[in-house]
Amino acid sequence: MIENMTLRVPSLAEAVAAYHALGYKDAGASIAATIALSDPALEGRPHHTIVMSEDPYQTLTMVEWEGEVPTPFAAPGWSAMEVLVKDLDALFEQLPAAFTVLNPPAALSFSDQIRAMQVAGPAGELIYFTEVSGEVPGFALPTPRRQVNQCFVMINAVSDIQQSIAFYAELLKCEAPSPMPARVSILSRTNGLDEDHRHDIAPIALGPGQLFELDQWVQRPQDSGSTIPCGWHSLSLRREGPPPNGLGSERRSVMTNIDCFDIETPDGERIEWLCPAGLA
Repeated sequence: MIENMTLRVPSLAEAVAAYHALGYKDAGASIAATIALSDPALEGRPHHTIVMSEDPYQTLTMVEWEGEVPTPFAAPGWSAMEVLVKDLDALFEQLPAAFTVLNPPAALSFSDQIRAMQVAGPAGELIYFTEVSGEVPGFALPTPRRQVNQCFVMINAVSDIQQSIAFYAELLKCEAPSPMPARVSILSRTNGLDEDHRHDIAPIALGPGQLFELDQWVQRPQDSGSTIPCGWHSLSLRREGPPPNGLGSERRSVMTNIDCFDIETPDGERIEWLCPAGLA
């Protein structure tokens, strides 16, 4: 399950205030956040962690960073979080000023039971605020416990969707899905394509009510600048055992009872695989 997302932000105070305005509360000690912050690139930087969900337990850790604010889908890797909400229209009307609407509420191209609003957050992070109004065949989706709740889907732009499907199916021991064409308007817009253009996407099951969505990235020139931009740093997954052999780097024990494996992914998206210590 997704236990923590770590986000690089240009102003920690402004980012924390923005997420507080959505109703999120501060977290106490968080094992996943502590492990994420042990990355040498983040050590000593101002940071703050909020609770996105109590059940399943999930946090968002924000770290102050000097990089530029990125445009959506500028590079492969973690590209957006999909956040479950109770009343999307009410959120649209009352959205805090730190968030910018990129697309107003609309049904997804593959299901009328799911409506989403695409928003840019204070670090330029892309957020899909999503309301699920009924059953969606093939998907066991969660029910929100408050107006703005957990991240239940993390969206990953990938340079080769078939390669990434095979990788994640092996990593997570799940069935390999077939890509399906879907409208991803922000991906189209940032690449000068018609917004009705269909891109290949594929859902990867993580656990009850949680998914990865793989989106076929559109090749574009990359900024050669040496400064890492703001945006998503890493994702922490809580699992019952270690990753399959060959898919994780050497174990690092940041805590006596938890092992962390840094997963070597196709496009360099960072995953911290957390499991009970001593099982490898």
